[in-house]
Amino acid sequence: MRGRNGNASPETARSAGISRRNGARLWCALLGALFAWSCGQEFDLPPQPDPGRIPTPGTYNLEKVWEIDSPTDLVSQGSYLYVIEGESRVQAYLTRAKQAIHPQFVGEFEGLIRPTALCLARRDSTYIIVADEGDTTVKRYLFTGGAPRFAFRDTIWDGNFTAIAADQDLNVYLSFAERDTILKYDAEGHRTRLISDRGTGTGFVISPNGLHWNGEHLLVADTGKDWVQRLRGDTTNVAAPGDPLGIQKPLSAPRDVSADRLGEFIYVADSGRDRVLKFLRTGSFVDSIYSPTKESTLLEIPIDNPRFLAVEDSLVFIADPENNRVVAFRLATL
Repeated sequence: MRGRNGNASPETARSAGISRRNGARLWCALLGALFAWSCGQEFDLPPQPDPGRIPTPGTYNLEKVWEIDSPTDLVSQGSYLYVIEGESRVQAYLTRAKQAIHPQFVGEFEGLIRPTALCLARRDSTYIIVADEGDTTVKRYLFTGGAPRFAFRDTIWDGNFTAIAADQDLNVYLSFAERDTILKYDAEGHRTRLISDRGTGTGFVISPNGLHWNGEHLLVADTGKDWVQRLRGDTTNVAAPGDPLGIQKPLSAPRDVSADRLGEFIYVADSGRDRVLKFLRTGSFVDSIYSPTKESTLLEIPIDNPRFLAVEDSLVFIADPENNRVVAFRLATL
């Protein structure tokens, strides 16, 4: 509409101005989206769970999926996740990163050839301890990586490390599944004790795999006997009082075991049944963290034979090397 002088009326001019501003804003938004797409290829978000799935309170729900090359053993500490990746290196990632399929890299762990197991220990600092089959050594690093601060070997090793754990005094525990043996070494690398060897009763092991020190006991995935034991760290072939995990809630070939920071719960990779379970430290069953049929943990490609896990606060990380990924599940609050 135009005024008496032939010019556009104030209302018309105002509407035209608004249209021009809206068009400019739309154009800027399109440019911004194009710019973000073209510049953001290396910052793609990790594959995420279906946003339409409502977390189930009081149980574990699918949190995130990270694409990582052939991940095997892993351990979590605070915001960091340490992963043996590609059978040749240890990588450290920030678990709370909002972007990148590979969260922010922390530092390189030097001098590794073929790492097969790792664990975390806390004393005057936080250390990552790695069993390296490549040169048959155990190497101790600061949590930030770099060169090893200490390394040791034992002449009786054949290099076939299965798992490693460490306590607050930097004593190191190593399992050898093929030899049905668990050995203990002090902070200087001296062999100090046979923790367990082959036997059918409690305190003894058959094909021991995953290890974890929970502040009081050495947790052992006693794979050959389908249970998890809590062994004394200062004696030989002595288990903690009470039945091993797997008596009341049967397990099948468990391959890894972990605990929360306070040692209140025990987490088991029940590999033979493709699930991860949670128990009280006394052995009572609490919850299923992952199973191929549990609705809150459904994956398009299920985790086959879970063998490596790590726990930090409400997050449980599971390595899935066959599918080149690490999958995280979070405990939903009520």
